[in-house]
Amino acid sequence: MGVILSVRAIKRKIRAVGNIKKITRAMQMVSAAKLKKVQTRLMELRPYSDKIVEFLKGLSAQVKELEHPLFTPRNEVKKIAVMADKGLCGSYNSNMARHVQRFVDEKKKPFVPVAVGRKSVEWFRKQGVELKTSYIQLPTSVPFAQIKAMTRGLVDLFTSGEVDEVWLLFTRYVNAMTFKPGAVKFLPIEPETGSLRAEYEFEPEPGQILEKLVPRYVEVSFHRLLLESMSSEHAARMNAMRNATDSATDLISTLTLQYNNARQAGITRELLDIVGGAEALKG
Repeated sequence: MGVILSVRAIKRKIRAVGNIKKITRAMQMVSAAKLKKVQTRLMELRPYSDKIVEFLKGLSAQVKELEHPLFTPRNEVKKIAVMADKGLCGSYNSNMARHVQRFVDEKKKPFVPVAVGRKSVEWFRKQGVELKTSYIQLPTSVPFAQIKAMTRGLVDLFTSGEVDEVWLLFTRYVNAMTFKPGAVKFLPIEPETGSLRAEYEFEPEPGQILEKLVPRYVEVSFHRLLLESMSSEHAARMNAMRNATDSATDLISTLTLQYNNARQAGITRELLDIVGGAEALKG
């Protein structure tokens, strides 16, 4: 009877692990689809973002005095942390949390956090830190109107004087297997002076063009870093679910071997009982 119960228990485990494998496999496929969608937007945005940076450098070199408010340096820090909306993405959130804590410890200045993602909201609350604002449940295809609204909130905090610096803490997407936490000084803008790759005649003056270009530069930069983090999140979840699926497959193989051994042992024991009974009857 003990062998029968053991066989039944192993069979239940195999069924349970099989159900988990189906779930992790489905989540892996969903994350892969979302990653492809976000990655496509990121790859399309990167050349546009790089070109805006190039123009900003070239125009800044031709404007003697930059009087735009977003170029004015100050001395306090505000930060925005971008973490995942959900868990089940390996070490993505824990790495980002350590990165945020290390950033705070190094700066040693008061800060006002803005959280993007439910996990970042939860982390700040556990630290006892009051959030200025938070953004959760962002769709995979974030509308640019929402990007502009989020960026406008950061710019307003800076231009009003409530904060003196804005830092973006995010995860830089390298490829589907590599993504690293990073930090970028978002405001005030500190353009590197450089020359444009081609000669241009500007109409109107470079200063007026720069006035129009800066808001677009801020929005595109924020959009790019948000897509970097979203790509990293989906890639991390896809990898975590793939590893979970592989582990489930290995566990099912091990349990199946145990099931077969237990079943064979039970059959052998029953045969021995039958043979022993038959020999006893003969005797």
